[in-house]
Amino acid sequence: VGTALQYFGDTASITAFQDATIGGSPAKVMSFGAATKTQGYIMTHGASANGGGTNVNQYTLIMDVMFPAASDSKWRGLLQTDPSNASDGDLFVNNGNGIGISGQYQGKVIAETWHRLAFAINLNDKSVSKYIDGVLVNKQTLGSGFDARWSSLPTALLFTDEDGETSGGLVNSVQIRNGTLSDAEIAALGGATAAGIPAAVSSGLKLNAISASGANVVITWAGAAGVKLQSSATLGGVWADVTGSDGASTATIPAGNAAAFFRLVK
Repeated sequence: VGTALQYFGDTASITAFQDATIGGSPAKVMSFGAATKTQGYIMTHGASANGGGTNVNQYTLIMDVMFPAASDSKWRGLLQTDPSNASDGDLFVNNGNGIGISGQYQGKVIAETWHRLAFAINLNDKSVSKYIDGVLVNKQTLGSGFDARWSSLPTALLFTDEDGETSGGLVNSVQIRNGTLSDAEIAALGGATAAGIPAAVSSGLKLNAISASGANVVITWAGAAGVKLQSSATLGGVWADVTGSDGASTATIPAGNAAAFFRLVK
């Protein structure tokens, strides 16, 4: 979801566009400097409120970034949910090169190396799952839940912080999704590529058929341990396991149920 990034304040003065090579292929990328409190990039995502609150409480932020040696072992602000940048940022690479917030930083962001960083936020269980190049490095419990600090209004800021915990880098692609991607979906995205982050996610899960059985709906899929069918009233809503679907290969949705969306997860 969302629209093109915009400059916050005089950010154009610390921004440039250049050629780069990612995975052996050429790319056009944006370089950004160490932002001050009045600088950063406005991300107008326009995602609908979800997770039972008035803000966006379930979303996934993905970015293909590279930090040069000059930014190694320094604080690097990634996400600021406060559009005025008047409070502490909400996701960082810290001075130990891990990713996270609130003293919990895992993984390793290597200097002069392109990485695909992903953060799947679900404030219904106060969590953020953190990934580097498709690999889960930690599922962290956050200090507040829905409609609080890590929830998002229609806009947020990137690569900035209210007290200068920022460093320069390069970015090739940024994506925000209305909803929390699963481990399998983010693993399927893999690492950074010159082509950017794919719009479609293939998790390797295969839906075989949706059919009618009398007035009921029957859904079948390639069953395996850990594969479950989930349903939600809306795409951006709360997803719940369909009873009895874990490790099965079919589910019958009784007649009379309200309209719903379905997905396979592992």
